[in-house]
Amino acid sequence: MHVVLVSVGTDGDIFPYVGVGTVLRSRGHSVTLAASETYEPLARHHGFQFQALISAEENNELFGHPDFWNPRKAAFLCARWGRRFLRRQYEMLSALATTDSVLVANPGVFAASLVHEKFGVPWTSLVLQPGIIPSSLAPPVMPGLTFLSKAPRPVWKLFWRWLDWFGDMLVGRDLNELRCSLGLKPMRRIFQNWLSRQLVIGMFPDWYGAPQADWPSPMRLVGFPVFDGGLNQELAPELGQFCRAGEPPVAFTFGTGMAHPSALFRSAIQACEILGRRGILMTKYRDQLPEILPSSIRHCSFAPFRRLFPECAAVVHHGGIGTVSQALATGVPQLAQPLCFDQFDNGARVRLLGVGDCLPGASSGKQIAKALSPLLRAEVRTTCSRWQSRVDGTTSLNHAAKLIESMIVS
Repeated sequence: MHVVLVSVGTDGDIFPYVGVGTVLRSRGHSVTLAASETYEPLARHHGFQFQALISAEENNELFGHPDFWNPRKAAFLCARWGRRFLRRQYEMLSALATTDSVLVANPGVFAASLVHEKFGVPWTSLVLQPGIIPSSLAPPVMPGLTFLSKAPRPVWKLFWRWLDWFGDMLVGRDLNELRCSLGLKPMRRIFQNWLSRQLVIGMFPDWYGAPQADWPSPMRLVGFPVFDGGLNQELAPELGQFCRAGEPPVAFTFGTGMAHPSALFRSAIQACEILGRRGILMTKYRDQLPEILPSSIRHCSFAPFRRLFPECAAVVHHGGIGTVSQALATGVPQLAQPLCFDQFDNGARVRLLGVGDCLPGASSGKQIAKALSPLLRAEVRTTCSRWQSRVDGTTSLNHAAKLIESMIVS
């Protein structure tokens, strides 16, 4: 079997696909990763074939744009960016698909569904978080819509119809032009059709996102993948020494794609000063930090979360599902500061589980310190430990691989 893994995004969006791919390859299947060309070295490391779904420049064009992190502007930016690549990605995936292929794709890569419709290639959607599933029974938390949180089901049904119209307006024309050129019927309500009707794999457990009656019927939950790239990295010696040189520090990370985190990290430094805590600032954009950091603050461009988080008193992050699951897997309290997309829903779930709290992304250092203080108590760490015992990334990846194998048999 030839498995084509298709996704866009940053580490948290790509690593789960790579994790599933490593299991499939160990079971004798050939694997191709189609993603941003920045992930080609990772694919080669694991023995995958690789195709660049987008270039590094195109990737940076999206994630480096300030509007990507603005919930009011992100949808327009993503639509303008993504629709340019529809035909190119369709042609690339068509060339990769063979008689024994299975497409495993991010829902946002519409070209995968076109290849499935045109050639009958088995197609499964990999969903990393419940926050992108439209449900009227248990609606996800979304920015600017807290006034709808307790709205009755009919109101939410109207909202999802409006969202369908909005999606059609942003992407529908370009998508349908391509569909018509391929001899496929025009599509309406694209968000009702962006998930596979054959199989949807939810890469999260039911205690994080309980299945609902109005979720896609072919959906199977396998649990968090908790895969960090499989490179077996260790903590840099100097970072490990810093962590153990006193009271455990607080780690701050706002995503590998966040190119404009200066205000976030200024507030982080202020929060550490208020609490009298040491801190670790994780970002590859060193120019976004003050030139001279306090002696109690350490910068690192990268650190493997599975090694770093157990050394920390808490982690403050953007609410990305990859960071949330890593914090759960290591049993560390977490404070989410969501910026866009599903991050608000993830932050709400962190609070509901009792393993952390959630604040607006633009919170001040004083607000962060106030929210962090109760999370440093022993009882919160105990709650984290209880959930930690229920996270098994190896079992999740194996379960997902077996479900994908069943696609070619059926």
